[in-house]
Amino acid sequence: MATLLPGGQATVRGSREPYGPRVVSGELHCEASMICQRCLQPVTVTLRGSIRWGLVFSDREMQSLDQELDPVLVEEGQLFLRQTIEDEMVLLLPIMPMHDSCDNEWIPDLEPGDVSEKKSPFAVLAALKNEQRS
Repeated sequence: MATLLPGGQATVRGSREPYGPRVVSGELHCEASMICQRCLQPVTVTLRGSIRWGLVFSDREMQSLDQELDPVLVEEGQLFLRQTIEDEMVLLLPIMPMHDSCDNEWIPDLEPGDVSEKKSPFAVLAALKNEQRS
């Protein structure tokens, strides 16, 4: 879970080339409050990203849109810019938010266990098969 903090900025520009798609491009910057996955304390993460959207009005236009553009469907002639920017910010959230220097006590196991000691889960089936043959 994340909470977007006040003070975020979005700079967007619209353009259209003759016979080309309508394009919205820009930069996004925001901070979000999340829970550190190491110490379970609040951590503030900085979200930065750039957008390059192609505005489309139908599924057919979406299929033919240039691969360099992310399609944004304009519904009922309106682009819900705030919601679309919030959705883009959610995509920028880290999967595992952590402090840069977090004092955790987890120490990785440096020596892997001996794999040969484990019994095969199919050993029981092999034994049953051998019993049926006798």
